[in-house]
Amino acid sequence: MVRKPPLKQWLRRKEEFRRRIAEDREIGYLDPGIEEVLRKFFERSKSYTTSSCSGRITIVDAEKPWTREGSTVVFRSHDPVSLEEVMSILSKPASHTFWLVAAGPIIHVVCYDEEEAYEVLRIAREAGFKHSGILSKTSKGIIVELRTGIRIVAPLKEKDRVLVGEEYLARLIDHANNAVAEGRERLRRLARVLEEARPRGGGPNFYNVHP
Repeated sequence: MVRKPPLKQWLRRKEEFRRRIAEDREIGYLDPGIEEVLRKFFERSKSYTTSSCSGRITIVDAEKPWTREGSTVVFRSHDPVSLEEVMSILSKPASHTFWLVAAGPIIHVVCYDEEEAYEVLRIAREAGFKHSGILSKTSKGIIVELRTGIRIVAPLKEKDRVLVGEEYLARLIDHANNAVAEGRERLRRLARVLEEARPRGGGPNFYNVHP
């Protein structure tokens, strides 16, 4: 059994992250489609979120798409992308390989105790976040990572050589856009399941931010 963090300290960190997210919303940094889910986690008495992504399409310049060392993001969008946008990127030189990566949502939830962590996992898996799990158990709480498993990775260009034809690229972009759309649907489903769980307690109004 993991020892629970001091309640006052845990609630203080929850408030800090609530303020950060509300401020991100005010200045337009909050990812589209994720706001309702974050709000519902903060309304739970024993949960809050830290980092999150609603799903996106990126093009990275890297030797391998799964390594960060030496890689550069050359394009990023949380919305559907067009063939013209991607073709414009392919007109630029690549240091290594341009990889198209479409990925579903990722949400990190801090839970006060094990009971809440397993309840969050149950909710997440019911909503289609089948690849979720407990990342760590720390003095600050139990970190649960919510993942859908939605992911597409494809090489587009090596150095100066484009690897894909226009027809294939158009189909690949359709699949990438559909992957992001499916991720948004999973977020909506997660919000519904969280609502059905009828959380008790919670904190202050999510958007009541004071300087």
